Amino acid sequence: MPKFVVSKGHDAFVYYETILEADTPEQARNFARSAHYEGAWLATGYVQEFDDYEIDEHSGVRPLDDGEAVEAFLTIGVTAQERDAILAGLRLLQLALARGDIDPALRNIVTNDGAHIGPDPIRIDALCERINV
Repeated sequence: MPKFVVSKGHDAFVYYETILEADTPEQARNFARSAHYEGAWLATGYVQEFDDYEIDEHSGVRPLDDGEAVEAFLTIGVTAQERDAILAGLRLLQLALARGDIDPALRNIVTNDGAHIGPDPIRIDALCERINV
């Protein structure tokens, strides 16, 4: 029996924060709501989802390709310094894989003790590009 990938969109609130100066919480709220506020809004990483969802009748269903796996994305919050450390680690892994001299302990980590094959240098490069936005 064929398998299909079905996508759905959830209603959700994505939360952001900003820092501004004000005398009272009410003033801060009003200033942040005003059209004159130009401060930066930073994603908190907190998303509140609701039960409502919709499956697009035209593009929400497609056949599962042979050998394809569907995995959930993980969302983590990191500082710029932590992001840079992650990128450096990924580039070191990419070099080790390209040279073929990856330490067995590191191979166990990158493959989750053999649960999957782990990324190749091309996928690591694409991941670094996604992270470094």
